[in-house]
Amino acid sequence: MAREPLPLGTWGSIKVSRIAAGTWNARSKYRDMDGKVRIVEARGGSSAAARRNLLQKFADRKTPRYGLVNPRSRINELIEVFLVELQSSDKADRTKDKYSYCVKKYIAPAIGEVRVSEATSGVIDNFIRKLVEDAGPSTARSCGAVMSWMFKVALRHDAVTVNPVIGVSIPRNKTAKPQALDAVQYQDLRERLIGWETTPALGRPRTQELHEIADFLVATGARPGELFALTWNDVDLDADPPTVFINATVIRTSIGGVRIQDHPKSQHGIRHLTLPDFLVEQLRERRQRQERLGLPNPLSLIFPSSTGTVCDANNVGKLWRKVADSLGYEWVTLKTFRKANATLIARALGPEAAAYQAGHSKVSMTQEHYIEELREALDTRSVVDAFKPKDGSRQAQPTEDEAPSAAEQAQAAEVDGTENDEKDDPKV
Repeated sequence: MAREPLPLGTWGSIKVSRIAAGTWNARSKYRDMDGKVRIVEARGGSSAAARRNLLQKFADRKTPRYGLVNPRSRINELIEVFLVELQSSDKADRTKDKYSYCVKKYIAPAIGEVRVSEATSGVIDNFIRKLVEDAGPSTARSCGAVMSWMFKVALRHDAVTVNPVIGVSIPRNKTAKPQALDAVQYQDLRERLIGWETTPALGRPRTQELHEIADFLVATGARPGELFALTWNDVDLDADPPTVFINATVIRTSIGGVRIQDHPKSQHGIRHLTLPDFLVEQLRERRQRQERLGLPNPLSLIFPSSTGTVCDANNVGKLWRKVADSLGYEWVTLKTFRKANATLIARALGPEAAAYQAGHSKVSMTQEHYIEELREALDTRSVVDAFKPKDGSRQAQPTEDEAPSAAEQAQAAEVDGTENDEKDDPKV
């Protein structure tokens, strides 16, 4: 009967011999991952040291010969393999930038010299805890997602047997309740904004576009990046009803700078939105003004930059924060206009309509982060009146003024008694 071969990645008996003074040699047969049996040797200063070195060689040989990392590789080497895979993936450019930044800013400096086999769940958890204290939960969660992907790469190269990031608890951000502008607040903010735009200032003239940007955002609930990516071909002002097609967004990357991405933040962000009458008139005036001035606008953008290029949403956001602080609305950001739009639509048409308007895949996302909690009681009287008792179903109790006197009660008792006697008398 033929002898069963060694299982893959295992070895036979280890023989240790002394080959010189202070030098020992350990050797054994080892069946590699390609199925072939080979003699593996290791030396050490003692019998035990030679045996330990041989066992370490066996552990390293479990990594396939095509593996780019092994258990003894440092995390910096794993990072190099990960970054190549990241750049060749179908992730959005902004996601690639964000993950690369997390690696270079936080992960590599903190644990880059740790070997892959040493990166246990405890080591990762300790790193995450310190990151929460130093940079906050949001950064910690991003780095956790990056490391989870990194060790999936290591898992495919057999450098680890278990992803050490699994089971590590990363705290979530404390979500503040959404605060939205109501109609009265927006009108007040808009008046102050126009006053700021028209006030003479030293140096460069103030932009005259902020109130039109605010009008578009609050009327449509679009993201700033989606707004600045819109061209005149994306709006149909003569349709019934007038519509705008959201299908792209503006992004900033470390490689390409500010550019238009051919899709919005998510697949659900591709949507058609209706335009209110006041915004249609404003857009018509804007188009006529652009044609009259003849300023450069090669991409036919609705809201180009002052030089006719793509407008950077980050720069507009920075300017807005300064202006809002000076107007007494420091809590209002460009995102607040999306919340105002979502809140108003949810009150009238329900949260599902608000989620579609905002381009969200889940209604729960809109409800948790965009729809302001209703602070006033709903007037449900007309609905609850269906439970009103029917007339005559219950006799009203007499008041003190209507209560019968003692004589009237005695007379009533006599009549009741006579009537009862007559009913009980068989002769009647």
